[in-house]
Amino acid sequence: MKMAAALEQYVNTVQNLSSQGNFSQLCEFISKSADALAKNASHLDNVLATLDIQQHSLGILGIFKSIYLFDLSDADLCHKFTHNLVERKQPSRGIGILVKAINKIQLFPAQLTSIHSDLCQLCLLSKNMKPALPFLDVDINDIGKEAVTTPSMAVSHIMMEAYKKYILVALILQGKVPNLPKYTSQVVARYIKPLCQPYHDIASSYATNNPAELRTTATKHQETFNRDNNMGLVKQCITSLYKKNIQRLTKTFLTLSLTDMANRVKLSGPKEAEKYVLHMIEDGEIYATINQKDGMVRFHDNPEKYNSAAMLLIVDQEMQKSIQLDEKLREMDREIAVNPQYVQKSSGVHEDDLPGSSTKGQGY
Repeated sequence: MKMAAALEQYVNTVQNLSSQGNFSQLCEFISKSADALAKNASHLDNVLATLDIQQHSLGILGIFKSIYLFDLSDADLCHKFTHNLVERKQPSRGIGILVKAINKIQLFPAQLTSIHSDLCQLCLLSKNMKPALPFLDVDINDIGKEAVTTPSMAVSHIMMEAYKKYILVALILQGKVPNLPKYTSQVVARYIKPLCQPYHDIASSYATNNPAELRTTATKHQETFNRDNNMGLVKQCITSLYKKNIQRLTKTFLTLSLTDMANRVKLSGPKEAEKYVLHMIEDGEIYATINQKDGMVRFHDNPEKYNSAAMLLIVDQEMQKSIQLDEKLREMDREIAVNPQYVQKSSGVHEDDLPGSSTKGQGY
């Protein structure tokens, strides 16, 4: 009875404080209830069934934390919380909580945490990207010590998945896959590249500028792309190729009918061609006007003369970003130069030879 009373008090207090909107007091109460919840862990399923995640999300989060208190970090807890919301098809309920979690865990804004992906997932599912934009609009230069110090002498699943996405994103943004820097680990060329052949096939098909061939390749490896959760990026590559081919037409023609454009770019018809042109005009990818009467597209030069006050302000802002980036790179270079592990590796000195080493001369 004592056990049931403690849980009943928890449920009643969570419901009352939530309905009153007194979240500060609710957070304090949940924090103080951690021990009571942990002692009654076997009965918490009933509490979860009683609370409504739409109205009592903080109370439910408190239960999750007590369940996984000894096994999970804050990041793991957020992953479980996100998974639960996705299963319940209520992603919007967790966005605010994850925003607070990231702000609490981050040591500085440029640090990437594993909760970033949870927030983006909930924002995408709820079709509300605004809460994630402040985190996405930051130049990340710290991804945590664990990721930075991960050895690259063996195949890393993280490296392989990143390489797959690198190929697709490069095609979407640049229309080609740039050569990797010379300092890239040999593991990438020797092991990872052969394991990513379907993605290289996509890049090869993209280079032909033939959307039909690209679609054929995407269909051929569809199972692989779906398994890797990259089918969405592959579809964006196909869309990107259509846009790239339309942009090439602007260098050849001053005017062109939508029907002719559809035929040259291999679109289904003038309606689809018009849709692409309108989206590209809106995004500033081409400069053109459409005559609705005769279905003709007239291409224009970039109207920007780069002599307005607004443009000068933009140029100044970009220069400031470049200056800040240069300062950050210099700071990182100084930090690396005095890092003992870097000094040891670059000089070829073994750890036992370093001054003050406690392992020198010792056996095992």
